[in-house]
Amino acid sequence: MTKYSQFPSDEELETLLEEEPVYSVYWDSESLGAGADLEQVYRWGDKYIVCLSSDENTTVYPSLLEAIESNDLFNVGDATKEIDSSELSSDEIASHLRAIGENHYKILINSEHWQFCKTGKFSRI
Repeated sequence: MTKYSQFPSDEELETLLEEEPVYSVYWDSESLGAGADLEQVYRWGDKYIVCLSSDENTTVYPSLLEAIESNDLFNVGDATKEIDSSELSSDEIASHLRAIGENHYKILINSEHWQFCKTGKFSRI
């Protein structure tokens, strides 16, 4: 994993976070107390910055795939509801997804309905 020492200034980061992320995962536990949130990846020049709901620290990565993989944002569980990306197609995202558990998860990928199947892969429904 390549991390960069160069990091945006507070002002640059604030401006960046006002833009649309290039990859986001929306999750909702649908239970009281645990809540819902977004995990997001932003493009910063030719690098990518990950902003996790559970961590105030952000990290800079050289590629979108490395940013997603390094933060387990291809993992899908009961709470995962939707994944969106302006840089990856639905098929590209689905080919990388890993289901946690044996459930037949249904999620939206780039506004398309997908389901985890017995084959161990996600298929468009």
